[in-house]
Amino acid sequence: MLSQEDTVSILNKALKQSARLRKGTDAVYFCPKCKHHKRKLEINIVSGKYHCWVCNLSGLNLRSLFNKLNVSKEYYKILDQSSGIRLHSGRKIEDLKDVFLQKPETVEVSKLPDEYRPLNEYRNSIEYRNAISYLLKRNITKHDILRYQIGYCEDGIYRQRIIIPSYNKDNDLNFFVGRSYYEHSKLKYNNCTFNKNIIGFESVVDFNQQITLVEGPFDAMAVRYNVIPLFGKNLSKKLKIELLVNKVPSVNVLLDNDAFNDSVRIVEFLIKNNIPTRIINIGEKDPSVLGFERTWELIRSSKILDFKSFFELKMNYEHRKN
Repeated sequence: MLSQEDTVSILNKALKQSARLRKGTDAVYFCPKCKHHKRKLEINIVSGKYHCWVCNLSGLNLRSLFNKLNVSKEYYKILDQSSGIRLHSGRKIEDLKDVFLQKPETVEVSKLPDEYRPLNEYRNSIEYRNAISYLLKRNITKHDILRYQIGYCEDGIYRQRIIIPSYNKDNDLNFFVGRSYYEHSKLKYNNCTFNKNIIGFESVVDFNQQITLVEGPFDAMAVRYNVIPLFGKNLSKKLKIELLVNKVPSVNVLLDNDAFNDSVRIVEFLIKNNIPTRIINIGEKDPSVLGFERTWELIRSSKILDFKSFFELKMNYEHRKN
């Protein structure tokens, strides 16, 4: 029976590259099929399951992988002589269950509203001035407008709304927020219909650096550096996968104070998967109100949590609530 070390050695030779091991049982490679510039082919060396998160090359055992990649027959013989690679394993990526082999859902957003106009292009209109005035009150800068391609609509179903687009790593639109710039509006948000399996602002995120998670786009703009808006209070399946596969150095969970239970759920997932995590207590204000400097003071003063400190934090919260 092959040891895990021998299995990795065979994979390295068959794929003609060296693995990056994650958690001891997951080997991550550059995919020979799609040849993506990042390591996106993940192989579980215990179960034999594999999946490329770019081209969706996937299967349940190494023999099928070798078949699809036309690997030399000498490696088949080694596998046939060994029962070390099982078709099924009791081990699962923590909290992801069967997501390892699930194909990511497609995003339905294809374009911005026809009435969308970029705010970096001046227009001599009342609506343009009111949209700009609203953003200034939210401490949004000219740099933010350019970086996030913020626009607005004067007409249509998104009339009198700021439009904040989100793009994936390939710079394809995956979501946009429509926020009224009139405070008296009964419906503040009118967002696009979308598949929630996305990563907000993915086009400007580096998963090799510390990441901060926030609820909305205005919070993200206040944090500025390597920040992901969840457009809600939950981690998407796709975001979970990227956090795991890329071995993110650390994650700051910075949700609003009234979303502590949601923060707890996110932190538990991250800690269980050995991702260094901070939970940031911002009090009653959100980052867009606190501003950049104060928000980062709170982030820098927060410590990485272990199970013990996280459990104590959770218990103290429950005690205060009761």
